[in-house]
Amino acid sequence: MDIKTLKEITKLMRENDLTEVEVESADLKVKLKKGSTVQMVAATQMVAAQAAAAPAAAAPAPVVDEFASCKKVISPIPGTVYLKPNPDAANFVSVGSQIDETKVACLIEAMKVFNEIKPDAGVKGQIKKVCVSDGQAVEYGTVLFLVG
Repeated sequence: MDIKTLKEITKLMRENDLTEVEVESADLKVKLKKGSTVQMVAATQMVAAQAAAAPAAAAPAPVVDEFASCKKVISPIPGTVYLKPNPDAANFVSVGSQIDETKVACLIEAMKVFNEIKPDAGVKGQIKKVCVSDGQAVEYGTVLFLVG
């Protein structure tokens, strides 16, 4: 095995966050491990000891997405989003603001034209999350706000 191939393998380990790689050919066997073998063995022994001590341990609680039931206000056009009408003004909306299809949520500048962005019909309620920052470039379909 030449040094170029070995460098490529270590590069793949770094890029893919691998801790161990084993390569075998007809005349050579190479096993690479990142970090100390002693640490890996100690960690493995600790996990095994914990598993033996608590075989009936409860499964970890599932992660609950607090925004799963929220409706999305999405960008209908690509451009630059502005959360306030001018640099000295307050934001159109913020977390906790009430919003419906008649209220301007933000502006999106596209080709030197400022477009008022309002939620789609049926999207009304309280702003739960502002998903973009003032001056951020957005694409079509970018989630701007979550409404609950």
